[in-house]
Amino acid sequence: LHCTRPLCLGRRRLSSDAHMRVRTPFRCSPHPCEYEIAFVSDVEGDLDYFNRWVAGSRCVAYTGSDEAALTLTHARAYFVYGGDVPDHGRGSEQLLRLLVGLKRAFPRRVALLVGNRDLNKLRLTSECAPSDLARPHWSIPAPHWDPSAPTLSQHLEQVAAARGGGATAASCDCAAERLRWMYENTLGCPATFEARRAELAALRSVGSATGDNGGGGGGGGGGGGGGGGAAPPPPPP
Repeated sequence: LHCTRPLCLGRRRLSSDAHMRVRTPFRCSPHPCEYEIAFVSDVEGDLDYFNRWVAGSRCVAYTGSDEAALTLTHARAYFVYGGDVPDHGRGSEQLLRLLVGLKRAFPRRVALLVGNRDLNKLRLTSECAPSDLARPHWSIPAPHWDPSAPTLSQHLEQVAAARGGGATAASCDCAAERLRWMYENTLGCPATFEARRAELAALRSVGSATGDNGGGGGGGGGGGGGGGGAAPPPPPP
C-alpha cells in the first residue's frame, strides 16, 4: 500500500484522485511527506513464501544474509501483519520469532493482528498444562462443533492398534498424542504436528525430533509442550 499527500480539510484527496468524506477534519503539516505501509497476511508457516514477499517489499527487509531478523527500510515505513502466522508450513516458529522481533524493534510502526489460527492456539496454554494432562483420557469429549470427529479415547485406541504389541489406549496416552489429536481433530490443521516436528528438528540440527512419550520433543514443542503430567487413572468399569 502506498499513501501520499495532498490532503485538504473536509475532504481527503487520495493518490488515485478518488475522494472520501471525513467527519472530523484535521490540519496537515505544510511540508510534503510520504508514508509506505507494507501488508501481508495468512502466511501460515510458509517461510519460503514469506521470504519471497520480503524480497519484493520496499518497507521490510532482513538485517543480514542469515535472515535471522527483520527491519524497516526507512523512517516512514510501516508494517501490518494481518493474522494467521502458524500451521501448514514448516516455518511457523521461525516466522513468529521474526514478527515478534520486528514488533519489539519498531513498536509504534509495526502492527501484528491475530487471526483464527493464532487465537485457537491459546487453548494450548491450558489443555497442555500438567493439570489438564492429568485428566483421564476417557473424560475428554469430542469437539462439539464437529460430530464426526473422534474422541481422545478413540484416537488413542487407533494409535494403540497401529502400534500393536499389546499397546493400549492408556499406554499411548501422553502429551504428544493429546497434542496430535487436538491438531488433527479440533484445530483444523492435521499436518501441523509433523510440520512442527520437522521444523524443530531442523532448528536443533538433529535428524528427527521426538516427543511421543512426554511433550518436551518436537511434537509436544509445537504447541507449547508441557510435561506428561500425572498418569491418568484407569477407565471406569
